[in-house]
Amino acid sequence: MRSAVPAHPMQTAPYITGNANRNVPAFSLVELLAVIAIIAILLTVAVPIFSDPSNNARQASREIIKAHLQRARAHAIASGTPTAVSIPVLSTGGELGGRAISLFEVVKTGAEYEPVKDAGGEERLLQRWETLPGSFHFMPSSLISSPKPTIVDAPDTLQTNHKGKPVTCHMIVFAPNGQIVLPASETNIAIARAANRGNSLTLTQKTDGNPVFDFLQVNRLTGRTRTIQP
Repeated sequence: MRSAVPAHPMQTAPYITGNANRNVPAFSLVELLAVIAIIAILLTVAVPIFSDPSNNARQASREIIKAHLQRARAHAIASGTPTAVSIPVLSTGGELGGRAISLFEVVKTGAEYEPVKDAGGEERLLQRWETLPGSFHFMPSSLISSPKPTIVDAPDTLQTNHKGKPVTCHMIVFAPNGQIVLPASETNIAIARAANRGNSLTLTQKTDGNPVFDFLQVNRLTGRTRTIQP
């Protein structure tokens, strides 16, 4: 009696004809065209936003300001020395006027602050001056028709020098406890695109006749900013 031959472990898959795949769901031509149309619309909206140099410069300006505020606060806490975020006044800062920002260690002498000097008599400029990109400038409230004062409106100033020339600066001073002590009241920063014509700013970007600007309100306890509509 012949023994049964065991089945081979490798079984051949049954042959499937092309007809078996006809019921697999697929996108119709109309659906594909609809998706392509939606993508085209999104690109039309998004590309100008991300490619507009003014938008890039505006965002970069905000980040520069935020970074300086946080660095000043951190340095004041770590060193135990009041630290000032300094912005050269438009009329005395030369190429830096109304556009640059930096940090100084400061000391209060009487009712005023002045830069701390090292053993060699040099002022302690904590980092190089950094200029806002594009044509962005720090704005007074009058140019942007704001009822809220900005740092450019504050009466207290810091006397320093740049390349051997005296420079007057607006300033925001952080105390060693990390809080803002100057200006004494609210602290606001406004920036906008403008042209400097003989130490006079002219706004170069408007919408429906209204100035386009960013208004940053600075928290006096933390140094953090938030954008508001004054």
